[in-house]
Amino acid sequence: MNEWELEFEAKPPEDLSSLMHEVVDGQMSAHMSANQRAAAAWYRANGDRERNHTTGVFLKKARVAGAAPVLGVYVDSHAMVTDFGVNKDIYLARLANVGFNVSGIEFIPSRAGYHAARTRRKEAEQAPFELPELDAKELEEAENLVSNLPEPLKTTAYKAVVLSKKREKLEKTQNDR
Repeated sequence: MNEWELEFEAKPPEDLSSLMHEVVDGQMSAHMSANQRAAAAWYRANGDRERNHTTGVFLKKARVAGAAPVLGVYVDSHAMVTDFGVNKDIYLARLANVGFNVSGIEFIPSRAGYHAARTRRKEAEQAPFELPELDAKELEEAENLVSNLPEPLKTTAYKAVVLSKKREKLEKTQNDR
């Protein structure tokens, strides 16, 4: 065996995730600003849920002289501010676990995230949406499903079953495309 083969056997290949962390931590961090390092630590320490709702990360000076900085995290809604705020101690521990110490975390609603979400909701509300019509056999199936119900409930249940069948039919035609 040559020298290279011995070294390869002694040190097993790493997975892609640990290799990427090594590159970011070791080589790139020297060229990153403090805010960029904070963002990298936030994303590394947390999961998909936090990543999906985070719109920005920054550092600000601590209120107490000599203390570690405070991490500011912009999130996409007021609900996430509350939700993440409840778990603040967990986030501080996770950050410390990846080697990034801060004296506190502040979650701030992002105006950009709020407006983007609001715009998406408005577009969805304005989009034309038509359910396909049911054929006679499908209408008969709906009638059979509610046939044993008493009359006031029967009419409401029939409408619900018809709408459900229309939705299923729409989804089936969309999946077939």
